[in-house]
Amino acid sequence: MKKGKIFTALMLVTAGIAATGCGAVSTNSAAIKTGDLQTEQNSIPEFITPDLSDDGTILVDTSILTAHPKYVNYDAGGTTVQMIAVKASDDSYRLSLNTCQSCNPSPRAYFKEKNGRLVCQNCGNTFTMDSVGSLSGGCNPMNIAYETTGDHLAVKKTDLNRYAEKFLSWKGPTE
Repeated sequence: MKKGKIFTALMLVTAGIAATGCGAVSTNSAAIKTGDLQTEQNSIPEFITPDLSDDGTILVDTSILTAHPKYVNYDAGGTTVQMIAVKASDDSYRLSLNTCQSCNPSPRAYFKEKNGRLVCQNCGNTFTMDSVGSLSGGCNPMNIAYETTGDHLAVKKTDLNRYAEKFLSWKGPTE
């Protein structure tokens, strides 16, 4: 290879890493770099209000979940902690925090649906709905402990309260 071609290839690799906004290159096979985020079709976010059980557990009704994410807000002492709830392609139900594991604490470390995928608003990595609540490490929605009980996803308020610090600078949509 000539010097010009090596320099050009190095610049393309560097630009690709810089465009992710993440400190490390993701090995997540569900992550796909997006081209022009401005030209992609945007989905209108749908927010749902969870039920609260007698023992202080947040309950998300699985009968309303689809392949499009529903955003669930929880007030943790004045800080909004947001979750993503979705029905995966295998008909299982998934739940995660709506913040990016790598990009947090950036105010833009949250996910929006575009063209049937979740897109990190900070670095632009995209994910299938099947990755919600199943991947850890790297740039993807942050996992949280939850249970599927009957026709609900159940997450303890104490668990959500522990994650409130991850949402202190978070500027995602809440309604």
